[in-house]
Amino acid sequence: MSESEKEQRRREYPRVKESCEVSFRVVDDAAGRPEDEGAKAVNISGGGMCFRSHRMLTPGSMVALRMALEGLPSPVVALARVVWCEQQPDSDDQYDVGVEFWWIGWAEAESQKAMLTYINGKLKDLGVDTSEDPG
Repeated sequence: MSESEKEQRRREYPRVKESCEVSFRVVDDAAGRPEDEGAKAVNISGGGMCFRSHRMLTPGSMVALRMALEGLPSPVVALARVVWCEQQPDSDDQYDVGVEFWWIGWAEAESQKAMLTYINGKLKDLGVDTSEDPG
């Protein structure tokens, strides 16, 4: 079994590779940054995501996220906790940031259903069974 297969089995929620625009703001940021900062999603799951940022974030800090996923009628907003942050090799200002969702919301109920359908569709494309176990 490859390392990526082992990692996938370890995760509670399967991840799908997804590239979308993300904006974030550190909650209670001591630096007092007034604007949201831009980032790019690397992958996403029902429990969290990884995004690439120009800023190093401290594990344990909370971030407010806004994600514009293609095919969804409105942006997804979330509150998440930074779990890890790693600098990209050969880069002085690129970091991959892993976050765990604490709260996810949508502007409309239809968006929540669309998000679930979207992730399930991506997982089915990867051959992952998303049907519930009857038992």
